Amino acid sequence: MKKISKIYYLVIILIFFSLKVSESQQLTNFDNSDGPIEIFADDGIEWHKNKSKYVALGNAKALSGSLSLESDKIEAFYKENDSSNMNITEVRAKKNVVVQDKKMKITGGDYAEYKILKDYFFINGKNIILTSEKNILKSNKKLEYWRSKNIAIATGKAQAKKNNEFVVVADKLVWYLQEKNQKTTVKKLLGFNNVSIKTNNEVAFSDKAIYNNNTEICKLFGNVKLQRGESFLTGEYAEVDLRRGISKLLPAPGTKENKVRALIDKGGIDTDESNWYSIYCSKQ
Repeated sequence: MKKISKIYYLVIILIFFSLKVSESQQLTNFDNSDGPIEIFADDGIEWHKNKSKYVALGNAKALSGSLSLESDKIEAFYKENDSSNMNITEVRAKKNVVVQDKKMKITGGDYAEYKILKDYFFINGKNIILTSEKNILKSNKKLEYWRSKNIAIATGKAQAKKNNEFVVVADKLVWYLQEKNQKTTVKKLLGFNNVSIKTNNEVAFSDKAIYNNNTEICKLFGNVKLQRGESFLTGEYAEVDLRRGISKLLPAPGTKENKVRALIDKGGIDTDESNWYSIYCSKQ
């Protein structure tokens, strides 16, 4: 008989738990709700009893509440309790991984793991992209996402972009997300190792950077270099006010060193660039 294609197979409802056992509910459902996990696939769903898992093949999709996971192949691992009920503990996805959660979306993953008890995603890929509203986080190696903690970490040649305001590149970038007015935005951004921040007016380099979205101030630590054209400032600590377009080179916090250094291009500084070159040689 000719195989029927493009028919979704719905997995058996995987378990309902007593409301008194909140931990078990977390194991059972993606978003800790009382609803079941639903798994669909074009080419069928296999039940591997000896390995305690379900395997969904062909355009597979797992749904629960606001969270969805899509891939070419999805494996759902479970543990049986004394009542022979099955608690889903981990979900794995292979090839063409797409994760969506409310207005957040992750694409470009080759492999993903979702630890249900920790509410944690681990995604590998060479072109992983997380988009949240108009903010973008990229990685060419690994992305980690803690849903309940609203934290995303990109490792590899990581890149973060906020609208058309700035682009941050580093070996590792950490996003702290927040939900406000039904929007998911970036509350804070941390960059580690080989950090560069590019705006329309300047480029800043450092070993570490912390950006606060509320103040729109980025603090730079270690081997700091603020560059505009052929002129630059160097030091160990700087604050870049992206809202007002003012950069301050300051003594490093906790040190007695008060010296900073500026190397100005022979052409001098234009009047309209004077704010950028606000140099502070003592603690404010």
